[in-house]
Amino acid sequence: MNLLTRLATRLADAIDYLCMAILLVMLASISYQVFARYILNSPTFWSEELARFLIVWLTMLGSASLIKEHDGHISVEYLFDKLSGKLKLAVGFVRDLLTIGMCGLLGYYGIKLAEFGGRTSSSGLGVPMSYPYYAIPVGAFLIALVLLLSRLGSLNFQCCKHPKETA
Repeated sequence: MNLLTRLATRLADAIDYLCMAILLVMLASISYQVFARYILNSPTFWSEELARFLIVWLTMLGSASLIKEHDGHISVEYLFDKLSGKLKLAVGFVRDLLTIGMCGLLGYYGIKLAEFGGRTSSSGLGVPMSYPYYAIPVGAFLIALVLLLSRLGSLNFQCCKHPKETA
């Protein structure tokens, strides 16, 4: 496994661990909300909002983790699987370019949204709305980065191989 592939794998693994932590915080928050509402008869005003903010982060980070593998995201591959050789490689290259282009658009407009949203605060937590909105550009950047690292790593550049692999 070359350096770029290892980097993509480690980055995807780190994102997976972060997603697990987010999921645990969401579980605790929602469990506390249910306990406070039905046992204590005193519902919280922040836990539902926290769960909504975290689901946005989980979605964007999870997308970055899934992009490493070709079959991680939902896709219609019937025609793609019928292709062979260089045509399949070219279509895959165009698909990846379109994905990176879309990540660029998501990142650009996500930053604009986060800057605009930073002018207001959330009603439950009182944090700037830019916090949940920054999930969009951060997730788009990570999607593009993991995609680039994994695809470039699969090209087997000689300069990026581990010394043990070249011997």
